[in-house]
Amino acid sequence: MHLRVIAGAAFLTVVCACGPTMPPTSAPKPADPTFDPFRTVLQQYIDQTQPYRKQAAQAQESTPGKATPTTAAAIAVRTRQNDLGDALRTKLRPNARQGELFTPNITDAFRHQIAAAFDSPKRDLLLDDMAEQLTTPAPTQTARINQRLEAPRIPPRLMELLPPLPKQLEYDFTDRTLVLRDVDADVVVDYLPDAFPVKATASVPTVPPQPIVGGATSPLPMPQLRGGTVFALIGDSGSGDQPQEAVAQAMLNYFNTARRFSFVLMLGDNLYHDDYENEFLVPYKALLDRGVKFYAAIGNHDRDLEIHFKPFNMSDKDRYSFDEGNARFVALNSNHPGDPDQIKWLDGVFSDAGDKWRICFFHHPLYSSGQHASESRDVIRPAFEPALVRNHVDVVFGGHEHLYERVRPQEGGIRYFVSGGGGRSLYDYRKSPFDEIGVSEHHFMVAEIAGDRLFFEAISQQQKVIDCGVLYRRAGAKPDNDTTKWLSQCEASRPRIVTTQ
Repeated sequence: MHLRVIAGAAFLTVVCACGPTMPPTSAPKPADPTFDPFRTVLQQYIDQTQPYRKQAAQAQESTPGKATPTTAAAIAVRTRQNDLGDALRTKLRPNARQGELFTPNITDAFRHQIAAAFDSPKRDLLLDDMAEQLTTPAPTQTARINQRLEAPRIPPRLMELLPPLPKQLEYDFTDRTLVLRDVDADVVVDYLPDAFPVKATASVPTVPPQPIVGGATSPLPMPQLRGGTVFALIGDSGSGDQPQEAVAQAMLNYFNTARRFSFVLMLGDNLYHDDYENEFLVPYKALLDRGVKFYAAIGNHDRDLEIHFKPFNMSDKDRYSFDEGNARFVALNSNHPGDPDQIKWLDGVFSDAGDKWRICFFHHPLYSSGQHASESRDVIRPAFEPALVRNHVDVVFGGHEHLYERVRPQEGGIRYFVSGGGGRSLYDYRKSPFDEIGVSEHHFMVAEIAGDRLFFEAISQQQKVIDCGVLYRRAGAKPDNDTTKWLSQCEASRPRIVTTQ
């Protein structure tokens, strides 16, 4: 399979994505026997709580309006969360104390592992990654067993150094404390004080939008093509503030005046403050009322509990797939890039996709030129790229960087887009050799798949076209009359992006 991009009048042939020798499936890293007692304790906890998880799920299912894009769906998730939390507090672990899961011998192993990481060349990178997690207001309370705690999750770079957890649990941190959280109940089940030798401090800079000069001031409609599948994309959107509202309004205007899209891919960081209403239901109410579906991927600032929120269409899973038109869409959880079960699942999810477009979407990008460039290069890319290549994925959409970026074809001819400008404060864009275009601007994307063509455009909150073009899957493909006409409109709409880079 070949992939070609045509942006305006520029033609770029991309290396064939089928036929070459594929990288071998990576063998999972063997489990460290030092943490075998920890795994045993965790499994006992999961076995003990499983019946109550089922009861909590049933409580959600019995909530009226659980699947509607309204407050009732948020109430249903909270019902599930509170039902399990109450069971932990009153029935399962009413007298639980710190150290029941982080036992003394396990504590020593964790401290040694973390100390070694922070005494390595990775120290500054680890602190940078943890600092980025603190862009939301830092928690003021201390960890308490069976209580909620506003604390960020451990970033992927540090996650790969710690023993993996069951899906029902996650690592968080507050100050220098390592926290073990129950995902479904959203409460602390244990914590390890002074686990980190130093405290991370929030330090991610934000920048104003880059000036965009000229270009069209009205939306560029997608072409009206027979059998086309039109969808939108937003990333890092759940801020609940003015930029999110502006992007949501721009999406609605496009929907009403340019071209309707049937669904939206959410590229993670959907709810920065765990607020289903003000960070999702309110901003996108007009689109939800018109029947537009949203498909979410989990971001680093999201709670995994979001998988149970019916309007996100995740079906209680952090990785899933669905077909629309001539495409298979696959959502992954990039908070766990090294999860061998996820890679194994990815190796099978396209087995019956035939000649459909193969599109993956998840939060952390493999290639980026923003704040997280080193994380993309050192952690996300090595974990995901071999599997994406051997499964002949055509296009990957990610967020995490609060900017827009289109990357040149990479290994296997895969095209990568970074679209993290859905509402959160912007990051600085630093051009990389692998970039075709990039800009710090709040925006959303629209795409249309028709046969072997994928039309795309990025649109600012002021409804200006930031970028547009067409991807082809076949070598030697040439634009037909409809495509040529649209590309002419695309080129006429293209602005000049002012940069000092």
